[in-house]
Amino acid sequence: MDTEEQRRRAFVELEMAAVWQGHERGVATRDEVYQRLEELERLLWRRVLGQLRKVAPGASVDVGFAVGKEPAQELA
Repeated sequence: MDTEEQRRRAFVELEMAAVWQGHERGVATRDEVYQRLEELERLLWRRVLGQLRKVAPGASVDVGFAVGKEPAQELA
């Protein structure tokens, strides 16, 4: 993972912790917490989709699904 990606991930993790801490201290309502969490989720998805746009058509992509020794029917 490159340092830019680490920086972005750290920002999101710190922001999530801060917003919940604000709720625990009575500074933020539950609605405000969920609104901010939705904003962070959109930010993360925008980042993921932006990275996917950089992938060349026809390129081999590993999407990170777990692979087991058993056939897929047996894993379900």
